[in-house]
Amino acid sequence: MSLCRRLAIYVLAVMLIASIGSFYLCRKGEESKMVAYMEHKYGESFSVMEPYAGQLGKDYTMLRVRSNDRNQEGILVRASGTEKISYQDNYLAYLLKEKIEQRLARIAGQSFGECKVFYQIPELVFPAEFPAHMEADAFLRHPLSKVRVYIYVRSFTDLQDLKERADDFFLQTQSRGYIVGGVISCPLDGGMYEMVTEENYKGDIYQGYQSVVEAVFSMDERGVMYLEWKGEARYE
Repeated sequence: MSLCRRLAIYVLAVMLIASIGSFYLCRKGEESKMVAYMEHKYGESFSVMEPYAGQLGKDYTMLRVRSNDRNQEGILVRASGTEKISYQDNYLAYLLKEKIEQRLARIAGQSFGECKVFYQIPELVFPAEFPAHMEADAFLRHPLSKVRVYIYVRSFTDLQDLKERADDFFLQTQSRGYIVGGVISCPLDGGMYEMVTEENYKGDIYQGYQSVVEAVFSMDERGVMYLEWKGEARYE
């Protein structure tokens, strides 16, 4: 490699490092504004936890923050734009979690009988126009809320019975205008059902859990747009 070529590569590398450093410092300076945005919108005290992983090179800044008033950690807030900064967050998911679970558990209980319903906080931010005091029903009816739930059904008669119960759940949900997706899981036995809790309901967390059949589903404004049953073979 010629001396000129090596020199050119060196200069480019120095410029890249310098630009990344400058970019990072600029991002660092936005933290106080992002916290101020959260405090103004929600009327609570917030503090920065850490930068959100994987944002290097992106055209936005994203942080994880903590609500000091509610002792809630992991909230996402994002700042994007250059001349006019736009802010977004996902705090509504935390504020509405209990109400979302209550509404969907009421429907699921009517369809499946005894069951457990857990709302998964999404790793995304909501549109800037979502108000701080958005009602749970409005949130459930908005396609960009990306509501995902895990439903654990204690018992069912057979696969046909379960599918009919699931269809009833979908119809009741659709009749209210709710747009949701998620998983319907039927534990192997009562012991498996009891082991599922708020702390370990997601498949990547609990250990030793076994289901006999599960359904993955998603809905849009028209109803069920995707439905896949897993474990059907054992009933054939």
